[in-house]
Amino acid sequence: MQPDFNKKTVDVLAKRAAYRCSNPDCRVSTVGPNSDPEKATTIGEAAHICGARDKSARYNVNMSDIARAEITNAIWLCRNCHKKIDRDEQLYAPDLLFAWREQHEEFVAAELGNASDRIRTNLDSLDIEEFSSYPPVIRRIAIDKPEGWEWRLTAELMRHLNKKPIRRLQDLRDNLYVSSVRVVEESEVPDWANDVIEEMLVLISPVTNLLSRLTDSWGTSGVSGDIHEIHHICCLIRDYLEQIIHHEERLHHTRVPKRYKGVAQMLQDLLGSQIDKFDSIPDFLDEAVSLAMSEHEGTTEDPLVIQKTIEFTLPKNWNKKFERELRQASGKRSLHQFDGCLTLLVLAAIVFVVVIA
Repeated sequence: MQPDFNKKTVDVLAKRAAYRCSNPDCRVSTVGPNSDPEKATTIGEAAHICGARDKSARYNVNMSDIARAEITNAIWLCRNCHKKIDRDEQLYAPDLLFAWREQHEEFVAAELGNASDRIRTNLDSLDIEEFSSYPPVIRRIAIDKPEGWEWRLTAELMRHLNKKPIRRLQDLRDNLYVSSVRVVEESEVPDWANDVIEEMLVLISPVTNLLSRLTDSWGTSGVSGDIHEIHHICCLIRDYLEQIIHHEERLHHTRVPKRYKGVAQMLQDLLGSQIDKFDSIPDFLDEAVSLAMSEHEGTTEDPLVIQKTIEFTLPKNWNKKFERELRQASGKRSLHQFDGCLTLLVLAAIVFVVVIA
């Protein structure tokens, strides 16, 4: 798909702007009479907030062409302002342009609508108030609700909400900060190791339900998703990742006797490494939107179902290697005291489902 706006997007964008430039310092009318009585003169243009193509102003390499071409990425400007913003992309950054559009639509609604229209606009604003502190692109998706908005909103929320915990995990791996250190004496190692693995079992248990609820929040074939439920589940996923980080921090800053160091290292990042798999979900959802916007075989009666399996697995032969490390560290052939450690699960495999009508 090309990253250009289609005619419907341009028409809707112009009407939402009341055919006036969205630059708050301009707001010139962009449509008027023509010498030909059958025509009108238009000096307005649908401008890309994030550039359509490589080397264009504000081009974002991480965006898909689908995202570049949807109304969420568009702002209505007069020709002069369009040229102005493209000449200085540092001064006219995407966040500023998103703010221009949001403010302009509020201005138009307040100026043009009757009392009922203004009340409806205020109610719509309250409906997305929970997104007020998020990046402008998230608010725009919540306002515009383009085709596949449920997946687009989920993808952008996960990129934004999960960025901090994922960065924190990388900082931990790079040993960029410290927290309180726990010292485990040799006699305490068996109980400590069992406690760590029991905690892992508890921490991995919500994953399936979280992703299942997220899938449900997108709605069924032909039925719109629940914007508040999508937001709620994305926040729960962020909180879940932060719990995993806390677990890894405690492991990273635990000191065991030297001969058990290998045991401790095998437990470190066992769950943290699974977090990286959440990074793949937004890209998968972007691909789903691209598929939904293309020619496909899905219908309301017989929708196209695409699946992504997210496996939370242990490294190959981890159990055997862990048992061998324990045996060598303890100097014992029998490891009855570590029985709990040796029953670590193969974590989980979740089938992520997207239905395209």
